[in-house]
Amino acid sequence: MNDLIKRFTTFDKLIATSLIKFLYWIGLAGIALSVIVGIFGAIGAMTQSFLAGLGMLIAVPLGGVIGLVFWRFICEIYIVIFGIYDRLGEIRDK
Repeated sequence: MNDLIKRFTTFDKLIATSLIKFLYWIGLAGIALSVIVGIFGAIGAMTQSFLAGLGMLIAVPLGGVIGLVFWRFICEIYIVIFGIYDRLGEIRDK
C-alpha cells in the first residue's frame, strides 16, 4: 500500500502504461458491444430490405475486426511512447 501511495506522489515511475492496459480492455468491451448491437440492427434491417440487412450483417463484424486492430495499434503506440520515457529515465540515472 505504501508503494502505491509513493507511485502517486512521485513521478519516478509512470502509471500510464497500467492505465492504458485498463482502457484497452474497456475499449475491447465497447467494440464487442457495438458489434452485437450492429448485428441485431442488421437482423432488424432484414425485415425491410434483405440485401441491405445482409450487407450490414457482413460489414458489422468486418468493421469490428478492423476496429479491434486499430484500437490495439493505438494502445500500443501510447505504451511505446511511455516506454521510451521510462527508458530515458533509466539512461539518465546511469
